[in-house]
Amino acid sequence: MIIRANWLGALLKTPQRALVGLSLALAGAASAAPPPPEVSPGFRFPTVPAEHPHARALLANALQYLGPDNRIFDPESGYPFEGWNQDPPKGLFLRSFTQLTAIGQGMEILANVAAGLCDAPFLSRQDALAKLHQQTRSLLKDQADPRLSADGLLGNFLDLATGKRLGPLTGEVEKSKLAAALGAEKAEAAWKALAAKGWITPRKDGQEASVNRTQTYGWSHFDGELQPFRDNETKQKIMDVLDDRVVMTVFVDNANLSSSVARCIGALSRADVRDMPEVVELRQKMEQFLELQRDGYARLYDPAAGQFYFGRDATHNRLFGWNDLEGKWVDGHVDYLVNEFRGPATFIVLRYGLPTDAIKNLGFKLRPYQTVDGKTLNVLAPWEGSAFQGLGFELAMTELDRPSWRRLLEDFVAVEIDYSTRNKLPGFLSESYSGRGLQYTGSIGIPDVTVSPDPRITDAPSLYTIGPAYSVSPAAVESFLAANWTTIDELLTEHGPWEGYRTTTKEPIRFQTSAHTFSLILGLLGTASEHMKSYLASKSLGAALDDLFHPGVTAGLLHDDSSSAFAWDSKDHPIESGRDGAGFFVRSMGIADPGVAVVAKSDEGFDLSGVELRLRYQLKSEASVVKIALKPAKTATNTHSGMIPTEITAELARTGTSEAEVKFQLPATPGLAQVKEVVLTFGPGSKGKPLDLTILSLTAASR
Repeated sequence: MIIRANWLGALLKTPQRALVGLSLALAGAASAAPPPPEVSPGFRFPTVPAEHPHARALLANALQYLGPDNRIFDPESGYPFEGWNQDPPKGLFLRSFTQLTAIGQGMEILANVAAGLCDAPFLSRQDALAKLHQQTRSLLKDQADPRLSADGLLGNFLDLATGKRLGPLTGEVEKSKLAAALGAEKAEAAWKALAAKGWITPRKDGQEASVNRTQTYGWSHFDGELQPFRDNETKQKIMDVLDDRVVMTVFVDNANLSSSVARCIGALSRADVRDMPEVVELRQKMEQFLELQRDGYARLYDPAAGQFYFGRDATHNRLFGWNDLEGKWVDGHVDYLVNEFRGPATFIVLRYGLPTDAIKNLGFKLRPYQTVDGKTLNVLAPWEGSAFQGLGFELAMTELDRPSWRRLLEDFVAVEIDYSTRNKLPGFLSESYSGRGLQYTGSIGIPDVTVSPDPRITDAPSLYTIGPAYSVSPAAVESFLAANWTTIDELLTEHGPWEGYRTTTKEPIRFQTSAHTFSLILGLLGTASEHMKSYLASKSLGAALDDLFHPGVTAGLLHDDSSSAFAWDSKDHPIESGRDGAGFFVRSMGIADPGVAVVAKSDEGFDLSGVELRLRYQLKSEASVVKIALKPAKTATNTHSGMIPTEITAELARTGTSEAEVKFQLPATPGLAQVKEVVLTFGPGSKGKPLDLTILSLTAASR
């Protein structure tokens, strides 16, 4: 839509004498364009329109990943392997393990096939149902195995290399366990030798260490410093301690799996399959799996913080976290709204009746992005600028039915398309393999909309987020695919598309992960929200979801009867402020660190959920970058120091005696339902300069 608007705008400004030449150029370009790709017989996608041939061709190729010749499913469990690549000499073992997100996504694809929403010539509806039964049996079995799960939640990785499901190898070791195996004196010597060899990195006064599994790690490498311990009995005892198996219950991986299973139930509740006896049985078993997770999610909720813990090492009975600069352990929480956690976390709150504080206390940032035609889009900023964080693996919580979220997501996709088009990227920048050796990193993203101050990688676009982007803006994404099809076609293989394309070397990034390939498939199918809606309706949770997404109402925030307003600066920089007939003014000959606050008089605050915040102003001094903080009313769970503040970054233009207005679409989220203060602070570039600002109005406009 942006491309079309830019072309039309240019056409309207083109002199008449140039239109004939432009028409000839366009006709030549059209005649030179390659024919659209065709989809092989046997594929059927009723949710993807025929007028989107590139999306259909990409979807058909991605489905090849599930083809029988590619053996992507573990024959014992039915789980999908982590990925395509298996090259042990290079350290690639993607067919040796799986992870929960991929399991759930694979089940969703099979449920779509079983429900008749996706046909592939190599996968019948009955075969899909049989595979779903196998996977569900495995989930229930593993959920009951204390070596693989805790409190009903599975460990985030499952080792499949031996034909049995095993937990992952520990990433840390305690000296006391080595002492129990070898005796105190021998363990002390072995501990020092392991550190010198580089197999462990001691920490915490040397009583714990991280385990480093390099190419010279393991049974065959007891040489050098470890030579004194190379007898088989000692080697066995040391390796048993270092290679202990653990259960790590990560919130987001389990939440991804749970929400996928719920959508499977929704898909299998469609009229043409729901009464089949094998389908009824399958839905019951899936529901049993979900219900048995209840205690695990309750344990991962922190009532003091009003947030979910990031995860728990059940083997060592310790929450995930890190040591701060003082060496003190800090528990990690799910604390930011603009990432892949948002939808799954919302589902877990609804399904298990957990406090909405877990969503309410997620902070976020809005950042401005200027498109190639000069338009400014204020978009939700992912922490690492990654399209994956902005869109998630799927948009499944009916976001596109909510006007505020639809606009924010459409703007985000427009930014992705604009940046990639401008920089000739045949995909979107997102967490992925980078094309630099075996590097997999989250540092791939658009710098303009990144919160993290670290540098971004901008030459490794990947394909998988095209899936959820297509569910947001299908026509725009189809146009993007068509414009880049020559390069994208190079990434298509008999086992689906490669990860992406490194533009600096002009080479495909020859990796494939199941989660990414499945996300591409599911996003292009676009059925997730309807299936989730069906599941929530079956649990009478539709109204609760609507309440989480409720929109605020139109209201003026600067009125005397609803708010107070004041300004400040440091004591050495006097500032003049107050209300007059025009609005609230702030004036100073030279500012240091000033701010302006509009404070709600009501304890309930302003309801800014899903509204468009409009700031109309007059600025007679220089243009200034401002941050607008939206501070919630104080509650028992939003006062801890780890809370990420909700902030908007914007630039106020110099207007002189004229007026200007900036508008910010805010997401519908419970965190904005009770905003006590709207606070403007000024960027460091304003320090020492005059300020003459009048806020004419501050309005919350419902959509």
